Amino acid sequence: MRWRDFDSLLPLPDNFLDSTKTVHFIGIGGIGMSALARVMAARGHRVSGSDEKAGETTRLLESENIRVVIGHSADNLQVLDAPADAVIFSSAITKDNEEFAAAQSQNIPLWHRAQLLAHFVNNAENAIAVSGTHGKSTTSACIAHILVECGFNPTAILGAVYPPFDSNVRIGSHDLLVVEADESDGSFTLLKPSVSVITNVEAEHLENYSDSEDELWRAFAIFKDSARDAVVLNADDKQLMQRLDPRGEELSFGLNNGLLRANNIQIVEERATFDIEYSMHDVTELVGTYGVGAPGRHNISNALAAVCAATTLDGQFPEAYQRAGESLLDFYGVARRFQYVGEASGVRVYDDYGHHPTEVARTLETAREFLGRPLIAVFQPHRYSRTQQMGRDFGPSFRDASRVIITPIYSAWEIPIEGVSSQIIYDAVRAQFPDKDVRLASSLEHARELVQELAHESDAVFCLGAGDITTLPPLILDDLRAKESEAKTAETLV
Repeated sequence: MRWRDFDSLLPLPDNFLDSTKTVHFIGIGGIGMSALARVMAARGHRVSGSDEKAGETTRLLESENIRVVIGHSADNLQVLDAPADAVIFSSAITKDNEEFAAAQSQNIPLWHRAQLLAHFVNNAENAIAVSGTHGKSTTSACIAHILVECGFNPTAILGAVYPPFDSNVRIGSHDLLVVEADESDGSFTLLKPSVSVITNVEAEHLENYSDSEDELWRAFAIFKDSARDAVVLNADDKQLMQRLDPRGEELSFGLNNGLLRANNIQIVEERATFDIEYSMHDVTELVGTYGVGAPGRHNISNALAAVCAATTLDGQFPEAYQRAGESLLDFYGVARRFQYVGEASGVRVYDDYGHHPTEVARTLETAREFLGRPLIAVFQPHRYSRTQQMGRDFGPSFRDASRVIITPIYSAWEIPIEGVSSQIIYDAVRAQFPDKDVRLASSLEHARELVQELAHESDAVFCLGAGDITTLPPLILDDLRAKESEAKTAETLV
């Protein structure tokens, strides 16, 4: 579905949760779908789902007594020994999907996942929704973290696993929600939260916006204007502040601009410390000096957004900011964002979700600044359409990597586009940095072999991408451990 398709979608009936006993999710293994499935199960509904492939998410769901079937079939609508009362699908599911078609033929109500999320958000007394091109998952997790530390009991529906919750969901009050609002397909325009947060905006997913950047901005404007109580904007994003026409009533944050600012940023022992300043009516007041466990200047910005949003429940005044700021030191970010996997043979291995040129650049810049080690970047391009649109933009993204390995494109169920391959990104990096060691891998297994060839003691390996490259870091670590064991055995024999 594209964003204009959501204009015709109706809200769920007011009695939806009361009348729906059994619900089936097509594509339940997705991060957003699995989160909603968990919320429905926690609210007492019988939940089933299906997915094309088994994975860690589907295994965890089954351990939580959610029935999951691998493979799509019309029979899956009755895996709980009774027909589903409703079927939930995402934008990744096409109308020729067997289960989608069966639900239509059996007159089982079909609801987009965004309609279910909107039902939760729009009916909650307090709901904070976070959108933006980058930082949504980290910021929404940080807001939930702050609220919990400050004594609130939020339900959090996140776009990534937050390790302290051991899930992409935290079950709490029905009337206090923190959610990630996905802008990729435009479905976030269905949300009417009490607080809308926009971390930043860049041109991406334009295939869902008629290839028009203006359409993308129009969708963000709808999301902003749908907020019932407050809007939180990144004042450092100049285009955002110009295009979304803030009128002064919005809350704002930034490293250099805004109501809430970070100053005197220092990197100490692989973490950042900074002053939070509160500026109002040309008067600037020091709130305090704080630190955040998630590395990178972009995560300081995310933390400021979270503080700004969380304190809408506690009053926008320095005392509230102090309470929120004090909780930041124990926030270490979400899974697959600069995630440390392990170290062997003197080589550190990290897993990171970065798949946009800006995200890759920020992760590698942060790694250089925090780790002070030579970096090997293993990058898996995500989607043919994204590679076609911005493949050449990745060239400068690898400035801070000493060595670069580009793998084949992860399709994310897209049909290949003629002439589009990872060669585009490989050529862009080579053109930008002619003297850099850049390799083109034929597969993830080939990339794994190249890492063993290129990695040396005191290096750090970053596996970046939104696809199945997340399976690679543990394998690389196993190889390094085997190498380390062989070296120790050889020393013993000598």
